Amino acid sequence: MLASAQRRWLLQLAAVGIATFFLPACRNDKSVGLAQGDRFPDIVLPALDDHVTSPAAYHDVPLVVNFWATWCEPCRREMPSLEKLSTFFDSRDLLVIGISVDSDHNLAREFSLRYKLTIPMLSDSDQGLSNGVLRIPAFPVTYLLERDRTIARIIVGARDWADPKMVDEIEGLLAVRRRGHNQ
Repeated sequence: MLASAQRRWLLQLAAVGIATFFLPACRNDKSVGLAQGDRFPDIVLPALDDHVTSPAAYHDVPLVVNFWATWCEPCRREMPSLEKLSTFFDSRDLLVIGISVDSDHNLAREFSLRYKLTIPMLSDSDQGLSNGVLRIPAFPVTYLLERDRTIARIIVGARDWADPKMVDEIEGLLAVRRRGHNQ
């Protein structure tokens, strides 16, 4: 009887061990892409004006890279504050870039024109970067990138990027100063 109970206990323990081992592979968690401290990939994407560019083209400048879509209400709501954030910094000190994941990049181009956005806008219309390489779980998502393209922070969800606390956080994380602020 005791051997049977021990065998059952060992089998249960083994089953828990096996389940624990395979649990990470069974999750439907797409957030296992890049993380803070990783290097952002050097990718080449078309700009909304159809010329091809890469965040690497903006070498030695910290970046705020926002993935968004016109069909995403929170994305649309935060876009004016991203534009405002870009005006706080000289483009040689910090650059805000939008990357649209719309399958038709004309929708993003029209949105950008309608709201008079001046930040560089790229298109990831096939979502090869956002869904494939980065495995972004939701939109909007924003990557704060240091000069060497190390990810300082990943922010999922909409923010008020012009909020003074957010600007202070960006300054601290990316070692940049907004126009008119002394060090």
